[in-house]
Amino acid sequence: MNAYKITTSDQTKVTVTRTTAESAINVTVEAPWLDKQIQPRAGVWQTGIKFLNHMIQLICRRGGMNIDAAYKCQLESTYCQHVVWEDVGLVFGAALNELLTNRRKAGVEGAGEGVACIDEALTRCYLSFEGRSGCYLNIADSDASQRELVEDAKCQDVRQFFEGFTQGARCTLQLELGPAMDTHHLWESAFRAFGEALRASLQANPWRKGVIVGVKDTKD
Repeated sequence: MNAYKITTSDQTKVTVTRTTAESAINVTVEAPWLDKQIQPRAGVWQTGIKFLNHMIQLICRRGGMNIDAAYKCQLESTYCQHVVWEDVGLVFGAALNELLTNRRKAGVEGAGEGVACIDEALTRCYLSFEGRSGCYLNIADSDASQRELVEDAKCQDVRQFFEGFTQGARCTLQLELGPAMDTHHLWESAFRAFGEALRASLQANPWRKGVIVGVKDTKD
C-alpha cells in the first residue's frame, strides 16, 4: 500500500499526507508562481517539537512560501523524536517534488543555491532536483558542532530532517555549515540557507520547459 496520498496538487499549492504504523503526517506547501501571488500567512505547525516548528518558520520566511505541517504519533509506546524530524522531512520533500513536477511543464529552475548567516554562524546550501537522492552535510568543527542538544531537540535528529527531505524530494542536498559558538545559530543558519536555495529552485525558467536540470530530461 502506498503510504503517500496527494489531496491537492497544482502549480501553487500541494498537500501531501503520509500514514505509516509509526506516524501520520500532513504537509501543505503554498508558493507563488508566474502571475499568481500567494499572500504570506501564519503557518500551522504541529510537530510537537518547538525547535522543528521554528525551523519550518524559517523555511517559510526565506523560501517565500507558506507551510503547514502536522505530526501524529501512531504508537505512543515507540515514540521518538528521530522519527518526527525524518518523517516530516520526507513528506515536505514529497510535497516539493510534486510542486516542481507541476511547474516543469512551463519550465522551472529545479536547482538553486542559498547562503545565510545569523551572527557568527554561516551556511551555504545547494539543491538539485533531478531524481538523485543524496544528503551531504559538511559541518565545520567548532564549539557548537560538538554539542548534543539544541533547544528541545538532538542535533543528530535535526540532521535527519535533511536526510528525509532528500529521500522524499528525490534531490541532492549539499550543506556546508561553518564554525559557530551557538548551536541554535549553527542550525538556524542552515535552515535559512536551505530556504533561500528552495526559493531559487522554484523560480520559472522557460529554457527548462518540460525537462529537469540534468541532461537526462526526466527525474526517473
